[in-house]
Amino acid sequence: MESARLWIHSLLFFIFIIASLYVLDTLVISNRLTTHYQNIQLKKQPQLPLRFRSDGTFKILQVADMHYGNGMVTRCRDVLESEFNYCSDLNTTHFLRKMIHIERPDLIVFTGDNIFGSSATDAAESLFEVFAPAIESGIPWAAVLGNHDQESTMNREELMSFISLMDYSVSQTFPMDPMEQQPMTNIDGFGNYNLEVRGAPGSYLSNSSILNLYFLDSGDRAIVDGVRTYNWIRESQLSWLRGLSKRFQVNTITGTMEAY
Repeated sequence: MESARLWIHSLLFFIFIIASLYVLDTLVISNRLTTHYQNIQLKKQPQLPLRFRSDGTFKILQVADMHYGNGMVTRCRDVLESEFNYCSDLNTTHFLRKMIHIERPDLIVFTGDNIFGSSATDAAESLFEVFAPAIESGIPWAAVLGNHDQESTMNREELMSFISLMDYSVSQTFPMDPMEQQPMTNIDGFGNYNLEVRGAPGSYLSNSSILNLYFLDSGDRAIVDGVRTYNWIRESQLSWLRGLSKRFQVNTITGTMEAY
């Protein structure tokens, strides 16, 4: 009887160990080791090419120096003391969303200091939030960097690459070589590119670029003679701009676009 009782106890203990290992594997280990596959989300492409409207207008909404941080937890600066507890990054988001709704621009352009590095603990999350109103609108939008954007968790190249992959963005990290159709990586900075705006649909200029928008990376900071100052646009950038501009000069005699 004693040996039978010991055998039963051993069997029950063995079953308990097996059950415990199964629960541990199911609830803890497997969840950490198993890769959960999700549907791949492709970038939502903007409606291109950019065009003038039939009435001959092309509206650009320019947005500068939003200095976005961490959303509702980042308080406004330079406001009245009575407003401080009620003012955050969300005020900027609300204002931008309202401006887009009122103006209905053809292109939205963000011209630097989109996020405020020292206040943005996660650059990617802040970028998603700061550009959310533009993405929600489905309107093509472009961006360049200021001197504060890279002070968070991404460098300037990473920031522009990330921005270029966001929904409806027409931003570029590097300009394209018009002859080779390859990125020109030998130019200083990140975010040098141009956007062509064609004539109104149905017009004789509908397939011609009649407005060219040039975007340049002015850098962040530099040390000159031991003094910390702002960076500047370099000769390689100006050389690229001049060369591209010549390709889009209007032939005033024929009224067509020719490459020189």
